[in-house]
Amino acid sequence: MIYGCQSQTSTVVVSGKTFFAFNMHKESTMHLIVIRKQRDNDTPQVSELVRNAYASNISNMFLGYVFNEVTFQITMIFIALEFIFFQIRLFVCFLTVPLILLLIYVCIYGAVTMKSAQVMYEKKPIISWVAEVYEPFFQATDQKSRYKIIDDQQLEDMKEKPQGRKQIIGTVAVMRHFQNPDWAWLFRVVTDERYRRKGVAFNLINTARDWCRNHQINRLELAMSEYNQGARQLFDRAGFQVQQLYHKELLTKAYMLQMYHLSAEVRPTFS
Repeated sequence: MIYGCQSQTSTVVVSGKTFFAFNMHKESTMHLIVIRKQRDNDTPQVSELVRNAYASNISNMFLGYVFNEVTFQITMIFIALEFIFFQIRLFVCFLTVPLILLLIYVCIYGAVTMKSAQVMYEKKPIISWVAEVYEPFFQATDQKSRYKIIDDQQLEDMKEKPQGRKQIIGTVAVMRHFQNPDWAWLFRVVTDERYRRKGVAFNLINTARDWCRNHQINRLELAMSEYNQGARQLFDRAGFQVQQLYHKELLTKAYMLQMYHLSAEVRPTFS
């Protein structure tokens, strides 16, 4: 179905929940995105989504470590050992530099893959949600498509149910905080790269915040790395503030990842 519209952002409030639909082009196709609780049979799609999201940061991480001073020192030491102890010609020694860089890339890839598996299977959420898009079977996603974001109750109330291909394009989860029972930890905030900047992640975060508010959770906290600057802007907009910066070991202590610890008040507290 084709809808004519002006460029705007529309806001829909349902049962105390705020949903944002982003309209970007005239004469564009409208698709529905439904935010609902995650089901057991969603696990394969969610796992792939999380894995792809972590993998999308590998290139930036690799470039960051290539220009790291430690990488330069290790490379020079390796070349010196080849030249001095094995009497390999100097220009041949420099030809091994790509092998060193390849080894670093493989190590980063392995570390990131393990981290995505840990986030998916080791951390136990209290509750998690997914964003599921309904699109025509024989139509590819394009930039002219518009998306209306609703919850599962709105979907249930619709007289004419949407038809088409369903795909999970986003997820978020909440787990218990390890220090304070009145706080919760927000994690696994992921959106498919093709559907970013359409309000999906923002609405998932708001859904988690509403649930926490209704379950007497006063504060949400999360951690993110320096390579997720797009997510940093999202969390700033969602009301999260930086509490501290710290470093986390990625490969060895020589390669540290800068992390941001963010938090947001969900319910007003009085001291």
